[in-house]
Amino acid sequence: CQDLANELDLTVSSTLEQKEEGVENLLLHGYRSDLKWSMKDYRPPKYTYVRYRVPSAIREEVLQSNRVRRVISMLCKETGRSKDQLDTEATAILEEMGHEFSMTILRFLGGLIRKIFKQIITDVTVHTEGIKELRRLSSQKPLLLIPTHRSYLDFILVTWLLYSYDIKTPVIAAGQDFMFMKGVGALLRRCGAYFIRRSFGKDKLYWALFTEYTQTHIINGDAPVEFFIEGTRSRTGKSLQPKFGMLTIALEPFFDARVSDVAICPITLSYEKTVEENLHVREMMGIPKPKESTTGLIKARAILDNNYGRIHVKAGQIISVYEMAIGKVDRKVRALVPRAVIPSVHPHERSFVNELAYRILLEQQANAVVFPCSVMAAVLLKHIKNKVWSLDVYKAESELMWACDLLIKLGCNLVWNRNQDSVDHVIKMLSPVVYCDKNRVIVHSNPPTALHLSNSVFKQCNSLISLGRRRNEFMHNVIHVAMLAKVLFHPKSKERTLEQYQRLRDILQYEFVFMPDSSQADFERATKQLLGLNLIRLSDNVYKFVDAEVKDFLISLIDPFLITYMDSWQFCISYMPRTLQHSQSLKNLCTRIQTYISVLYCEPYLYGESINLKVIENSILVLAKLSLVSLDKGKTQVFCVDPFLFSNAIREFALTIYPMTAKL
Repeated sequence: CQDLANELDLTVSSTLEQKEEGVENLLLHGYRSDLKWSMKDYRPPKYTYVRYRVPSAIREEVLQSNRVRRVISMLCKETGRSKDQLDTEATAILEEMGHEFSMTILRFLGGLIRKIFKQIITDVTVHTEGIKELRRLSSQKPLLLIPTHRSYLDFILVTWLLYSYDIKTPVIAAGQDFMFMKGVGALLRRCGAYFIRRSFGKDKLYWALFTEYTQTHIINGDAPVEFFIEGTRSRTGKSLQPKFGMLTIALEPFFDARVSDVAICPITLSYEKTVEENLHVREMMGIPKPKESTTGLIKARAILDNNYGRIHVKAGQIISVYEMAIGKVDRKVRALVPRAVIPSVHPHERSFVNELAYRILLEQQANAVVFPCSVMAAVLLKHIKNKVWSLDVYKAESELMWACDLLIKLGCNLVWNRNQDSVDHVIKMLSPVVYCDKNRVIVHSNPPTALHLSNSVFKQCNSLISLGRRRNEFMHNVIHVAMLAKVLFHPKSKERTLEQYQRLRDILQYEFVFMPDSSQADFERATKQLLGLNLIRLSDNVYKFVDAEVKDFLISLIDPFLITYMDSWQFCISYMPRTLQHSQSLKNLCTRIQTYISVLYCEPYLYGESINLKVIENSILVLAKLSLVSLDKGKTQVFCVDPFLFSNAIREFALTIYPMTAKL
């Protein structure tokens, strides 16, 4: 095993642990004393065209903006309310929404958080090249910071990072949930957070105030604006599908030519272990998320006794909206709109925003790193599928080395240090669902006394869903080759391989982020990669997978999703025809499917990940995308379109998902 480790360490010559230039540990950056660090001489570059404004002045400018005044005048006519009443309401909304940035509070919290991170985090690795470029551009263009969102720590890390490297700290679009945390909400507000409602539907006044408040920071350049393109935290370990609303609002000043350019910086935050992992697993099983509260935060102080390993932070390639928009966005169209009219988003602008959102997400994924604990999770899940819940520690280490080597060849940014990433450390990062006893790596399993969704089932499936979440952290690197491995369970013609690859891609479009209209290019890239590694062979226009061990491993990565989809659809085939004229709550339907799956199998290794409510929900959403069922506008009610068409389509999908039934 040591020889394997030495060989792998040489293979990973480009990993961060090789002490290459341009990489720093944020915990050791600047003064070692947390107090001195928090009181350092902080001089960020100022945006060239900035006008200094206190928070109250920003709110007043928003209230007096053309957009807000037009909406208030319009609402006066529509509702009969007076301008004074609407002005009072608008002022109250802005007071509730707006930040109250204070450098003093930021310094205080920064020093405190740095001290806490030193206790619970091993190191925070930062790629300084992207940070230096970000600092250079901060004085030239308005900045949008778009980090990945896996943890509550994300926005804390970004602010800490910018303060450390003397870049203007951002204003952050945060959910209103945090505002109601006594004391904590006020502190976050003074660190630059402005709070927005989770949904505000057709509230025209709120829309106008929120839009104007966001845009005034971009136009004036008070501070970079930070938000999450995924909209919410990903509980599954994978990137969520992009949300376009906030990005559209942020780019409107560019479309209106009120700014000449906007610089967008995708930031990737990779965690070896997130502090909320257990909560995420419980949510995926259907246990409601606890409401954010100061009391809950105090009760969670036990996290200070744990170690959550390493964090890697990388600022990706900065995107110039002006350069990307050349030939795609015609800003003259907006110039023809009278000032008295609130402009709407034109189709070519909407198309541009969608393309940009996917580019940001794919850039985030390209800069993500993979930790060995995620690879070990995949190895253990492969064995659990074969009823093996424990492995000899030397066999586990050997298979971990093999899998890491394969993933490096497939393009994963693996972080590996043979001195640090011992099996003991990997198991520690997977605890408490994995432990080591008498030279065996063991996955916790508690056999249920009854086969229904109960506490006993929860205990058993908790380990499997937790390991699946870890495996998902590198799935974006291998999803295309994994789909090819599934399709090529048996040799197939080139045309048939492409056809079934595209079908699988359609099926999994809500599980993984695919750039629209790029299936042909992605297919060719994946086949070229496998051909270059001699894992598949093309002979007489027929593709054949020649390495059975690699094929089995790749298929084991994708099978949990496909099995869940087929189980979910099997339930729908039996259930949906009986409600042809009636709707079914999406939430209730997913819960019924979860219960159905939990009693369908006699062994937990067969269904463990299949009771993941998020995957079940995606299996219904993809049916709606393919027009096999219908969802209402709010995606809360499900309608059956055509039971006969539905059943036939599922049988066609089965030919792809269960390839032993498919023919060349």
